[in-house]
Amino acid sequence: MHKVSEQRIQAAQKHALQSLEHGKSVEEVGKRLQNDSQIEPEVVQSIEASGKTIQENAQEFVEKSQELASDASTEVFVETVQAHINANQSHIAAVKEFQK
Repeated sequence: MHKVSEQRIQAAQKHALQSLEHGKSVEEVGKRLQNDSQIEPEVVQSIEASGKTIQENAQEFVEKSQELASDASTEVFVETVQAHINANQSHIAAVKEFQK
């Protein structure tokens, strides 16, 4: 059975925490845009909701990366990567919404 290196585990944990911070930042942007009359309220709500979704996906990423520290199997690594992908896709969706 293959094991994931300590370096990859640490990188996953670092990226997971960064993803969580990105989610918080996106949510904060949504909150700040509430005072901008040039932006539709639905867009503001969507950005804020996207930030929360990013955080939820990033939290799963954090949990999987922590699990990876105790079970460095390739199976858990694949689950960790999928959680990372989910967080990134949520972030991309938020950026697209902001660019409208």
